[in-house]
Amino acid sequence: MATLTLRGSSGGGRSDRPGSGRGPRPERPNRDQSHRSPRQRPDGPRPARDGQRPVRQRQGGGRSERGLSNFGRGRQRATPFTIKGELLFGRNAILETLRAGQRKATRLWVAEGLKPDARIDEIIELARMNEVLLETVPRTMLDDQEPDVNHQGVLLETPVYPYADLADVIEAEGNVLILDHLQDPQNFGTLLRAADAAGVAGVVIPSDRSASVTPAVVNASAGAVEYLHIALVANLGNAIEKLEASGRWIVGLDSGPGSQDLFTTDVPTPAVLVVGSEGSGLTQNIRKRCQLVVSLPMLGRVESLNASTAGSIALYDLVRRTGADETVVVGGDLESSPPSE
Repeated sequence: MATLTLRGSSGGGRSDRPGSGRGPRPERPNRDQSHRSPRQRPDGPRPARDGQRPVRQRQGGGRSERGLSNFGRGRQRATPFTIKGELLFGRNAILETLRAGQRKATRLWVAEGLKPDARIDEIIELARMNEVLLETVPRTMLDDQEPDVNHQGVLLETPVYPYADLADVIEAEGNVLILDHLQDPQNFGTLLRAADAAGVAGVVIPSDRSASVTPAVVNASAGAVEYLHIALVANLGNAIEKLEASGRWIVGLDSGPGSQDLFTTDVPTPAVLVVGSEGSGLTQNIRKRCQLVVSLPMLGRVESLNASTAGSIALYDLVRRTGADETVVVGGDLESSPPSE
């Protein structure tokens, strides 16, 4: 009978794998410098093999471009505050908001290390008087919360701006300012500041396609908006009709056909001054409702002024007309003139 002999490994029972009966492995030949990294090779990066991408040499000691751009950036952004309502910024805007007391502030953040400033001192004092939660935080936290504004080291949490009723504006005495779809927040805020200085009875703006009272507008007005009665209406034409019924003249500020020189035209007061948007001026529907359309004389080479500048001049011209026979200037302040004998 034939005998079948099984070959076993000396390690204990495993069958030989293919090639296990080969002789000793030959020594590995000396390689050239192609195995070295690009930083170690004196002749530059290793050439690409067939079908492979070329090796890209990294800059900055092997750190990737993304890692290099992030390296050294410093701190990570802090978690923003959770805000209920609006976050006002700017020292004048916050100071006047606290002085006016038209809306109840809830929290005040002040940056650490601020230089002595009378406005900051009064802001902190008013906040304490009104039981506003005061927190002193690193300035970087304010920067992270409002990265696109110049907060001047203070932020104030308040409810949203409280608009007035149109009826309250109508019942108040004095001139009224209407903004016909003015959209630029800076112009809006600047004109509101002039309106407060001119002592208007109120301001009327449309609810659509118009700038509204935002923290940026409060800052642009230096906080003057907090002293104004601003009515937000759905139909500007209806609001004009109600104001006209109160005995006020409707005066549009606009150039073009039929416009008269403001300084040579008799304008009855109290009046409603209507200022149009940047560029396009008054809308056609609103212009038709004006009893009088006036413009400023342009004696230079530019064709027009922006809405806030032109509107401010016109407001003060109405002040001049209203108070010409009723006030005299005494030491820079307006006082009532004595009755004539």
